[in-house]
Amino acid sequence: MNSTSSIFLLLSCCLLVLCVQGEPGTGSRKCKCLNGYIGRVRPELIKSEPLVYQPSSFCPNLEIIIVLGTKEKCVNPESRFGQHVLSRQERKRAARSTTASQSNTESSTSL
Repeated sequence: MNSTSSIFLLLSCCLLVLCVQGEPGTGSRKCKCLNGYIGRVRPELIKSEPLVYQPSSFCPNLEIIIVLGTKEKCVNPESRFGQHVLSRQERKRAARSTTASQSNTESSTSL
């Protein structure tokens, strides 16, 4: 093997390593809710806060996932319960941003 081909091989290996390290390890490359949605949900069975995944380049759908017991189930974002989850999350986000802006205002006035 001559020096030109060994340099090319070395550069190819380095690029391959860099490309593999740049791949997201925990990110999903597809939608999570492929098997449909559950119909009704009894709120007392929900074990944690619903997870809301916004549309992305990997999945064009808005997805809501809740934990019932030990299983994750998908909720239709257009259903009554899905709309309730989304509005509740929006209110929490608005409350957090209001609280953050108030604390910034208070800290700037106390200086």
